[in-house]
Amino acid sequence: MISDLKQDNMKTIIKISFKDLKQNYLEVQQFLQKESGEKKIYNKSKVANDLSLWGDDNYDMLEKFITKYNIDFSDFKYDEHFQSECELTISIWSILSVLLLPLFITKGIISYLFNFLSNKYSYKIDKFNFFIKEHKSNKIDLTMGDLITSKIQGKFHFRENAKFVLN
Repeated sequence: MISDLKQDNMKTIIKISFKDLKQNYLEVQQFLQKESGEKKIYNKSKVANDLSLWGDDNYDMLEKFITKYNIDFSDFKYDEHFQSECELTISIWSILSVLLLPLFITKGIISYLFNFLSNKYSYKIDKFNFFIKEHKSNKIDLTMGDLITSKIQGKFHFRENAKFVLN
């Protein structure tokens, strides 16, 4: 499968046949489709944000993936990539969303009413955000490409740190 591994400019060179690369791609894609229920999964699809595998769901998926393909994930730091179930449910944003629920409902009604008068104003109302700044996670979400690369390498490896060379 892999004929040669070298370090070149901080990227690992992986020599692999097209057939083996395609087979690995399809295996990981089918695995993620089964675990997430999503049908359209691509190389850059993110485990949490695109496949909606949050908290315990992504933890269970990773555990199955590691076991199924016998991959060494000892260097993987879960906290750097995903939020735990507790972080997801007890965040300040969740509490604020519940408190601001009447405002969101009012915004929806006003947007619906203005939609009959003018799409321009309806669009502006829809885009209005009650929060001063949006919550952005500082986590590095894993992609399908990261999982494919890890499967081929046999250990945790980011896709961006590898260069595939076809035999």
